[in-house]
Amino acid sequence: MSFIKRKIKEALQPENKNLIIRYLIISVLSYGFVFAGLLLLVDYFKVDKSVAFLVIYALNYLLLYVVQLRYLFNTAHHIKKLVRFVGSILFFYFLANVFYNVGLQLNINYLVSTAITIAILMPFRFVISKKIVYKD
Repeated sequence: MSFIKRKIKEALQPENKNLIIRYLIISVLSYGFVFAGLLLLVDYFKVDKSVAFLVIYALNYLLLYVVQLRYLFNTAHHIKKLVRFVGSILFFYFLANVFYNVGLQLNINYLVSTAITIAILMPFRFVISKKIVYKD
């Protein structure tokens, strides 16, 4: 069996399906927070789009550690996990800002640019979280 087929079969195991479903639910709620926060800051409070994105993403990532730790990966807090999480936050925060701002430079609406950024980074965040960040 090829490597790719084996990985797909592994991902479709019942325990992984449940994990992926929980990840998707948490992600939808998390990104709902991002979109709502952007709308509030940009359209209501007239905050610069890039500044609003930085603030909302930072808040989102802070909340995400606790939610993923307790409700997604059902694991206990450990300083090593927190350090790995902070490292992944910095990495994905940087990438998210690059993708988002490239979208703005291409005259893509800020909400569409956010959606594209999410779509690109979400699968990678899941894999890094599962395989590195929350690994015991």
